[in-house]
Amino acid sequence: MSEIPHLDCGQAAFFFDFDGVLAPIVDDPLGVSVSPIIRQGLRDIHNRAGGAVAIISGRELAQIDRFLAPLELPAAGIHGAERRRPDGRFEHDEIDAAILKHAGERVMAFTSRHEGTLAETKNASVAVHFRKRPDLEAAAQEFMRDLVAELGHGKLVSGKMVVELKFSDRTKGDAILHFMEADPFSGRRPVFFGDDITDEDGFQIVNSMDGISVKVGSGETRARYRLDDTSAVESWFTTVCRHPRGEASHNNLGRAS
Repeated sequence: MSEIPHLDCGQAAFFFDFDGVLAPIVDDPLGVSVSPIIRQGLRDIHNRAGGAVAIISGRELAQIDRFLAPLELPAAGIHGAERRRPDGRFEHDEIDAAILKHAGERVMAFTSRHEGTLAETKNASVAVHFRKRPDLEAAAQEFMRDLVAELGHGKLVSGKMVVELKFSDRTKGDAILHFMEADPFSGRRPVFFGDDITDEDGFQIVNSMDGISVKVGSGETRARYRLDDTSAVESWFTTVCRHPRGEASHNNLGRAS
């Protein structure tokens, strides 16, 4: 495992996906928990980086806040469709409520016919989770493709044991750019930890800005470095928060291959 350059937290802007990075992926998306080490690490990095820390997730902001409470960080939810700016202002893309309602009803009908799957309706997307039924991945993908054709609107994104229909064109890369244009993120070197296909847009943006992109877990990626799992992320937090002068020694970060 190769070492990447030391990172001065005072000159870096940190971005973290939630599931698979800050919290392990579990069968029930509402049953996740964030370890005390991660919570304290986020607080410490937030202080050392002058507030330049944001969560970039497919979850809604309300869920992110609930799992990280009492922390309330700048964040982008639903892949960037809703955003909380560093000054606390909330922004969101306008979504056709009738289309979203119809899509949610169709997804609920699908999951009611397939035991072990879970429907989720967000403010700008609908999703089918099949973590308990990986054998139904092909059926879920086919159903969602048919739903896109039926609606004539939206874009499918696949994640870990989930397929989601987004009604916003924004990506996690767009969300990172959005934050990098504002204080206290502006002018810093971006650092992004992600684990999923939906994080690849973020890795690409961070790489284009000479930042540090870190893939958590296995699989092909645009990220330049890799951590094995959320336990390794915990270890990284412990290291970065204890290093003097806010410099992060990334000895446990390996080159992605």
